[in-house]
Amino acid sequence: MEECKEAIAVDEIRIIKNIKPSYNKNLIYSRLGYSKIRTELSPDLAGDIERVIEKAENSLEITVAYRIMKIEGVDSPNVRLADDTVLSGRGLSGLLENCSEALIMAATGGHNIMALIDRFQKEDKMSEAVIVDAAASVITDAALDFTMDMVNQQLRSKGRLLTKMRFSPGYGDFDISLQKDFYRLLKGENLGLTLNDAYMLIPEKSVFAVAGISG
Repeated sequence: MEECKEAIAVDEIRIIKNIKPSYNKNLIYSRLGYSKIRTELSPDLAGDIERVIEKAENSLEITVAYRIMKIEGVDSPNVRLADDTVLSGRGLSGLLENCSEALIMAATGGHNIMALIDRFQKEDKMSEAVIVDAAASVITDAALDFTMDMVNQQLRSKGRLLTKMRFSPGYGDFDISLQKDFYRLLKGENLGLTLNDAYMLIPEKSVFAVAGISG
């Protein structure tokens, strides 16, 4: 993908549309309550699940966005970015304590996938809706892996390193209300996102995250 070869620019938002990230399909089955080791699915059931997963893949219109921002200071639990945005969380501040910059990311599966889930629900095809929901969650999250891998490859050529972990608002003590800061920093409206009064993203299969950069 040609866009992935662009140089990283500090404080500049990069957007990549219509990506098809690699993902671990076993994670979908795990979300559905199936264990690869302990569960033996009949060929018919396995085929039905695979067909619905394929429908989910075809309905996803994944867009990712990211920017790199300087970290001005870490004073647990707070992390202050260059624009004076403060991200608060003990887990996050521990992750970023030795980092000079933060990678701010977003991934969204688009509106069509939610329309597919809604259609299955209205047709009383709840099993199909659950499979699509699980697949969309796993694949959208994999888009963040895609983003981190791409950025890390560019950083390594400069002798720098991205943290293996990332944090999303709502995880641990990293409060969900911080979604509003990510929305502002990444100009979520340009990604087709809206944020409701409970700080939940619409469309639902969308996620923000932050990782650290050292070196």
